[in-house]
Amino acid sequence: MTDVINHKELAIKRLAVEFRESTNLIAYIKTLLVEADTLEEVFQDLLEKRWIDTAEGVQLDVVGAIVGQPRILVDATILFYFGFATAPGAQSFGTLTDPNVGGRFRSKDELTTGNRTLTDDEYRLFIRARVIKNSITPTLPALQDFLKFLFNVDQVIIIDGKMHYNVQIGRILTLNEKAFLLNTDLVPKVKSVGASYQEYDSTNAFGFKGVPTSLGFGSVNDSSIGGKFSTIIS
Repeated sequence: MTDVINHKELAIKRLAVEFRESTNLIAYIKTLLVEADTLEEVFQDLLEKRWIDTAEGVQLDVVGAIVGQPRILVDATILFYFGFATAPGAQSFGTLTDPNVGGRFRSKDELTTGNRTLTDDEYRLFIRARVIKNSITPTLPALQDFLKFLFNVDQVIIIDGKMHYNVQIGRILTLNEKAFLLNTDLVPKVKSVGASYQEYDSTNAFGFKGVPTSLGFGSVNDSSIGGKFSTIIS
């Protein structure tokens, strides 16, 4: 992020010593430079709010248009939201330690049934996917790099079968990330080849000797020993 210039403060600092106690002159200079500070904020927004992670609303639509990814309609019923026990499909409050727990709050006008457009956070995921899709080659190593970038993970394991491949993603995905993964074209798929997905905590995963960062079998007497198995995303 670039430094924001406060033009009023800068002008006061540059005054000659004999004028630094002149309250009228200082007030006059500050009045003159109000618009300069306003323009500085606008220029800062132009620099900082045109990227995938910082753009919002129409600005994010422009980013999507540049890479060829419109803000598509999605089936609202595949997603999960916070709600109370009587609401169909409602999720509880979340937790900082487990993204599988809880649902996000929905905005005032956000639909929970039928088709609706992607929110900004959801749209960012699809824009990232489109950036790679525009240049990806149809190979498993390329798909591995794609998934690492898309879900911001260091580990993705792909096990290749004859007409099916299994993808293991090295972090626990949120409920809505899983919904997009399974129910949309977020991730490119090879025609006539099946794919299945699993998730695991790369910092606490079971694996055999030689697998980087993996842990061994656990113990019924000590839950702190051993790693956890990956789970199927369904």
